Amino acid sequence: METLLILTYASVCWLIFKLFKIPVNKWSLTTVVLGGVIMMGTILAGMAYYHPASVTARSYYMTTPIVPNVRGTILDVKVKMNTPLKKGDVLCTIDPVPYQAEVDRITSQLHLAEKRLQQSLELKEAGAGNTFDVEQYQTDVADFKAQLDNAQFNLESTVIKAPTDGFVIHMRLRPGMMAVPVPLAPLMTFVHSDETYFIAGFSQQPMQNIKADNHAEVIFPGIPGRIFQAKVVRILDALAEGQLQPSGTMMSINPNLPQGLIPIVIKIEDDMSNFFVPMGASCTVAVYSEKWHHVTIIRKMLMRMKSWQNFAHFH
Repeated sequence: METLLILTYASVCWLIFKLFKIPVNKWSLTTVVLGGVIMMGTILAGMAYYHPASVTARSYYMTTPIVPNVRGTILDVKVKMNTPLKKGDVLCTIDPVPYQAEVDRITSQLHLAEKRLQQSLELKEAGAGNTFDVEQYQTDVADFKAQLDNAQFNLESTVIKAPTDGFVIHMRLRPGMMAVPVPLAPLMTFVHSDETYFIAGFSQQPMQNIKADNHAEVIFPGIPGRIFQAKVVRILDALAEGQLQPSGTMMSINPNLPQGLIPIVIKIEDDMSNFFVPMGASCTVAVYSEKWHHVTIIRKMLMRMKSWQNFAHFH
C-alpha cells in the first residue's frame, strides 16, 4: 500500500511539473522530495495508527474429528464428500455383531436375575427364604442393568452420526477399514455449518483506536475489484504467545520473541452468496476508527487500488 501511495504522489508531481512547466532543478527536486517525505510520513503514520490495515487476515471455521467410541470393521460408508448433512444423519456403520451378542448375553442374565429375585421375594414372604438372598439378587439385577446400559451404548455407537449440520471434507474412509477409538486416528473430519469467522491480526500500536462496531472493509485476492463492507465484532483479549500451561519448567522471558498480533473478529455485512470464498481463504482488512477522518479517504483509495491490483497477481 505504501508503494501505491508513493507512486500516486510521484504521478501527481510529474503532472504538476508538466502542466505548470516548472523547471527541474536542484531546488524544485529537493522541495518535491522533502515535501513527499514529510507528507508521506505523516499520512502513513496517521493511517497506520488511526486506520490500520492487516494483510494477516483469514477466514476460520470449526471442525470436529470423528472418532468412534468402539472398535470394529467398517461395514458401510453412507456419507459423500462435501455433501450437506443434517444433525443425526448416518456417516458410517461399524460391524455390530459382537456388540449385539454382548447385549443379548447380558439381557438373558438380567432376565434370570430378575426371575431369581422374584422367587426369593416369594420364598421370604412364605417364611422359607431370607433377606440375604433377596439383597443379593437385587444387587445382581442392578449390576446387570448397568452392564446392559453400557452394552446398549456400545451397540448404538456402531452407527456413527453427524454431530451437527455440516459436511465431511477430504473423505478417505472405505468399507473394510478398521475403526479404533483413538483420538489420533479419526475416521473423518466433520466441518460444521456455523458462521465463518474472519479474523485479522493487527499490531499492538493501533489497538487503542480499534473498538467493537468500528467500520471495516475487506478485499479478497480471489475477488479482484470488489470491496466488501464489514464491521468489528470483538477484540480477542488474549495472545497465544503469552499462554502458560501447568508444567515443571519455570517461566523465562525471551526478549527475542516476536511481537504478537492482536486477533480482531470481523463480520462481513455485504451479501457474498454470489461469490465463492473457500473456507480458510486469506484477505486484507482495513479498520476505520473515529479519529482523523480526513485520512480515511486515502486508506479507502489504497484498499480499492490494491483490490484492482489483484487482477495482475497470478502465479
